[in-house]
Amino acid sequence: MKKHIGSIVIALLIVGVLLLYMVTFTVRWQEKALVLTFGKISRPETEAGLKWKWPYPVQTVVKFDGRIRTLDQQTAQTQTRDKTNVIATVYVNWKIVEPKLFYERFRKGGTSGDDVIYEAEKTLRGWLAGSANIITEYNLGELVTEDAEKFKLPELEKGKPGQPGGMLAYLVDKVGVDGGSGIKIVDLGIKRLGVPDFVSGKVFERMKADREAVVVTLLSEGASEAESIKGKADGQAKEIEAEARAQAKNIMGKGDAEAAQYYAVFLDNPQLANYLRKLETLRKTLNRRTTVILDSESAPYNLLQKLPQVKAEMKNK
Repeated sequence: MKKHIGSIVIALLIVGVLLLYMVTFTVRWQEKALVLTFGKISRPETEAGLKWKWPYPVQTVVKFDGRIRTLDQQTAQTQTRDKTNVIATVYVNWKIVEPKLFYERFRKGGTSGDDVIYEAEKTLRGWLAGSANIITEYNLGELVTEDAEKFKLPELEKGKPGQPGGMLAYLVDKVGVDGGSGIKIVDLGIKRLGVPDFVSGKVFERMKADREAVVVTLLSEGASEAESIKGKADGQAKEIEAEARAQAKNIMGKGDAEAAQYYAVFLDNPQLANYLRKLETLRKTLNRRTTVILDSESAPYNLLQKLPQVKAEMKNK
């Protein structure tokens, strides 16, 4: 008997571990679980830790990953407001926040967590395709442009700042309909926006025409601005010229007034005036090394031999 005690203890331990395995389950930090009793929801378990349950087939456990999931959906071909065919690839980030609602809303055929998530993603794809219809409210030039003021792709995705709308609001409304889906939409955006091959050429031609129109407008504005600048410059030049002429007349008037004083002296002293003129002639003709052969009596070079007798006559005024 003593020889079998060890085997019995080991067998009891194994049985105990199996029983414990059958009546417990573990919820990890990223998981959300549902306890089902004969296929019906008994309770949700959203806190991590070791949990108790009745053994199968009385109770079963369905687990969901509660972390954020990303779903990409390429929508069918649609048109913009200006009748341009486009194809959009939309992504949505979502997560499960209420496992009970989520299970009840999307349980169709299978009852496993993967089956329910498959049905949920299939429904989300349909909602994303419906949200892409909002593209018809915008022109292509508002979704694909370098002009920041005309760019409205963020508005299409999430609405205007402070005014939620667009595709995100459409999807949030769908998730919340009929009492909710147990899903939270974290984010939504257009991953890619393209056009079919047969449309690309037309789009490029239209964009080229738009750019050429912008070039013509800029050239016209530039020419107009140039004419305006030239007109202003001509006006300023005329003002400066008129002012310079006025100053020149003023200076000439002052010069004439000062010269008149000297003329009065020369009229009173004609011999002095004649003498000064001769000296000026000498200064101009002999300012460099010059060889001159003239009669020594020729004026004004006769001054080099003999200075004239100049008698200054002063008048009392």
